[in-house]
Amino acid sequence: MSGYVVCPACGTRMKAGRGHCLRCFETLPVDAPEAPQSWLTQGRTLIVGVVLTLGALLLSAIIWERATPVVDDVARPAQSAPKAASQQAPPSAEPSEASPASSGRPSIVEPGFVSAPRAATTPSADPAAARTAYEKTLVQRPDDAETLNKLGQTLVALGRIDEAVPRFERAAAVAPDKWLYQFNLAHAASQLLLWDQAVAAYRRARAIQPSDQATQFDLALALHKKGDDAAAIPEFEKAITLAPSDARAHLGLAIALERDGRMSDAIRSYRRFLELEPGSPDAEKLKLYLDSLSRAQPASNR
Repeated sequence: MSGYVVCPACGTRMKAGRGHCLRCFETLPVDAPEAPQSWLTQGRTLIVGVVLTLGALLLSAIIWERATPVVDDVARPAQSAPKAASQQAPPSAEPSEASPASSGRPSIVEPGFVSAPRAATTPSADPAAARTAYEKTLVQRPDDAETLNKLGQTLVALGRIDEAVPRFERAAAVAPDKWLYQFNLAHAASQLLLWDQAVAAYRRARAIQPSDQATQFDLALALHKKGDDAAAIPEFEKAITLAPSDARAHLGLAIALERDGRMSDAIRSYRRFLELEPGSPDAEKLKLYLDSLSRAQPASNR
């Protein structure tokens, strides 16, 4: 099949090789034939189109696969978010589990701080309203020690111990000879694990009322919680002198003695605790532990 040519003047299409246009008789270009596409050219075009189409489909499949989440058909528990390293469990006034001083000692419940019912006024039916009333009073009388103390107690009842401490501090500063304010300050500081402040306030309270066994016991326990068992031991002994039948004081002394490495004395204090508190939930496991300790001790120290 021969080529064709298009007249540039009128657009008439005709076979190549003519000198003039059959319609307008214009001279035709001799080098502008419109060559038809051969089967080879058409085949190449078709192949290129197929390849491009397949490439587009493959690319779409890859993108879809990466964007679609993989679904596991096996149920698995969700992993909890890791706790921040600085996060600290809120302090509690309840007795805590004692960390074993040795690999063999069972975990026993340590004695807790005295809740000091004498140190608390009758709780208000509406602590929030009481707080507002005390704060209004302090606007007029900012150094009213009794109101400061009552506000501190109300804040403790509301669980806002960190706000109660500065109120107790101010009350104790205004009336430093008032045992109640020193004791409340020490007790609140111990709930916040502020052991240095708690120990100092308990010492001031003990100086005001040296025969008060609750103050003496809490001072010994605060020193123990602080990690100063060497200082806690004589304070526990003083607490026992004030109240010889106080099983908690004997238990606190036993734990402090064991942590201080005085095992023979610790065994005797543990046994005294069991004599005073035979129904303790820890009694049976503590008895077994003491038997093993006694066998390990030299005969002269038993």
